[in-house]
Parts: sequence; C-alpha cells; structure tokens
Amino acid sequence: MLIPNPISSPEGSFRYLIIQRIKNFWGYGNLGGSVWFVGMEEGCDGSIQKLAKRFEATSQGEVFDIYSDMRGDADHMKWFQKGAPTQSTYRRLIYLLLYFQKRKEPTLEDTREYQIEHFGRKNSNHAILELMPLPCRSIHPKDWVYASSGVAGLSSRREYLDTYKPKRIKRLRELIREHKPKLVVFYSMTYLKDWSFVADSPFQEGIEKKLHTAKDGGTIYAVVPHPVARGVSSDDWSKIAESIIRAWSHR
Repeated sequence: MLIPNPISSPEGSFRYLIIQRIKNFWGYGNLGGSVWFVGMEEGCDGSIQKLAKRFEATSQGEVFDIYSDMRGDADHMKWFQKGAPTQSTYRRLIYLLLYFQKRKEPTLEDTREYQIEHFGRKNSNHAILELMPLPCRSIHPKDWVYASSGVAGLSSRREYLDTYKPKRIKRLRELIREHKPKLVVFYSMTYLKDWSFVADSPFQEGIEKKLHTAKDGGTIYAVVPHPVARGVSSDDWSKIAESIIRAWSHR
C-alpha cells in the first residue's frame, strides 16, 4: 500500500494525520449536550486518499461539526444535502433523540429533516463519539489499512486495540466526568465489556439482549444494539427508548 505524499502542509503527511487523529479525535456534535452516543469506530471504504481528507479536516481538535467542518469530504456530505436518504446508523440514533424529545416514534421524514439540518452540529444538544479513532471497513484483517503507515502500534488491528484502547477508555471516562452528560448511549452489545470499563459502574439488563443500564452520579448509561443489528424491530427500539426515558426520569 502506498502512503500519499504530504497534503497541504509540511506536517500534512498521512502518518502525521493518523497520529493527530489517535491523539485528539472523538467525533461530532457538542460535548456540552445532554445526550452522548458512543460507538466503536467510524466505517470507511478503505481509500487512503479519502481517509487523508477526513483526517485533515479533523486534525486540530476533539469534536467537530458533522456538516460545516466536513465540507471537503464529498462522500460524507451526501448525507446532509436536501432530500438525502437517511443513513443507516444515524437513523436509529436520531430515532432515539426524537423519541426522547416527543415521547413518540418519529416519522421517516422527521428523521431525514433532523439528519440534514440538526444532527451532529456544534450547537446541538448531543454528541456522536467513537471509542476508537481510526475508521475501518470491517474488523477483518484484510481491511486494516494502517499497517504500513509507520505509526507505532498499528501493525495489526489487534496491536492497535491492545495499544490504544485502554488509553481511550480512560480518556473517555475523563471526558464524561468533565462534561457530565445526562445520558450516554453506547451502541453495540458486542462491546459491553468495554462500555462497562468506560462507565466504571455495573450494568443491569433491562431488556434481554437489547438494553443494559447503569448510573454514576447524574449520568445514566445505556447499552443498546448497533443501529444496523439484525433482529431488532421498530417495536424493540420503541421499548428501548421508553425504558431509557424511565431510567432518565428517576436518575
């Protein structure tokens, strides 16, 4: 795999951008918002050129506006144009946000409008964060595109997780205690153990295989299925939202 030439500045090599991404990047939206969503990592198509553009746009801070700060990434921006389709992961996160606000299921058009106009903005009431900073197409070894970057700890996905995940868990816990969101929603049951380390509180199963919750001070933690997980119906998501609302109201 060839590493691109430096892009736009003396320090703009792909290697430098990866280092900055690992050091700084957490996601999009507003850390002052009352609701945080936390996933494992962003997806990507594996293109080094596209990754370099994304990393360049997010190299100088922790959290970004998902629209205005990402204008240079055409593949990303397609989700925020007029009439855009709803993005599969965003759709369920927005579903929960709107359900929390209106106490009823949002329509597809409600979801689309929110995605295009409000989701992940710096002035929003929420943040969309990632535990791990480097996007990947999948967890399969063949899709790990960072091995030849020259960055320590990236020779394989396993080494990357062993090297950086403990530090990221610790830092995310610090961010939560610093900003004190009212609700942190981790999406993916696969990583329940990691989420328990972040929360540093015991989780209790509220809905079998679909919802675990915990509380630490004024923050409620919820673990829900990944938005594209199979076997989770709209009725399930409604029950998940209602259960979180009840836990929130009794915090």
